[in-house]
Amino acid sequence: MATQFHLEIVDIEQEDAENAATLCFRKIDELELLLSRFVPDSDISRINRMESGDELMLDYETWQVLKESITIQQETQAAFNIGVAEYMNIFRATKQGILSSFEMTNALASAFEVVQNSSIYVDPEVPKIYCLHQGMKFDLGAIGKGFALDQLTVLLEELEIQNYAINVGNSTVLVRGKSASEDSWGFTLSSSKEEVPLELKDVSISASGTFYQGQHIFDPRTGQNDFESFYDRVWVASKSAAVSDAYATACFLLNQESLKEIVHHNSKIDWIAISQQGKIEFIGQNHVPLKQL
Repeated sequence: MATQFHLEIVDIEQEDAENAATLCFRKIDELELLLSRFVPDSDISRINRMESGDELMLDYETWQVLKESITIQQETQAAFNIGVAEYMNIFRATKQGILSSFEMTNALASAFEVVQNSSIYVDPEVPKIYCLHQGMKFDLGAIGKGFALDQLTVLLEELEIQNYAINVGNSTVLVRGKSASEDSWGFTLSSSKEEVPLELKDVSISASGTFYQGQHIFDPRTGQNDFESFYDRVWVASKSAAVSDAYATACFLLNQESLKEIVHHNSKIDWIAISQQGKIEFIGQNHVPLKQL
């Protein structure tokens, strides 16, 4: 997944914690083999090679994340969409100097036309996918890490472990129960001008923006990454890490009125925070667990 996972488990014996951590990291490796488009025989790579008329049986977890992706795509009016792999390939080739800016513009326009004319159907009843019109290629970069955290939560619950925190590259954090010293977990939202400390319990927070990776976010509704963003950074809180991960990317593309609608009408979203010119503002303020200083 091209990132680091940090797992902290408290209130159990060290040997038990080490065994649980081993199982968690093994699970991450298994999900990488299923969901990464850079693994040649992964489910996602096989989907990306499908031609019109092909059908493919899927691993149950691949099927789960695809259905979750489709649901969030519908909820965000397509601001979230996993069919962006070709845009990412073009962007990467440009960063590597293989394509010029002019060539990138033309390549993105061509890729967008192909994607618009392609279609894939995921069976809602059985783990199977059908390629109706080839051309769409999946990239789970905006939901895969969060989905992996949700799967680790299932594993840790089966092991009857209640208190832990998992941090993925400082872009998605999931906490359950309490920390070693408090009844909650400390977390800080940081911008160029301020920091806001939070006390978290049983929640996931994901961040999205362009500060660290440049203009790597593509608007799937246009196939372009040259849009002028409303924000410096966006954070989304949800019980589900897959939801917070995907929604953080989608919300970076949406205006504040749309974000207010999401917070007020989507029960899966606890709150959203935005940074504009270095100032942090919360949407859904009543649900924000601000740390009392």
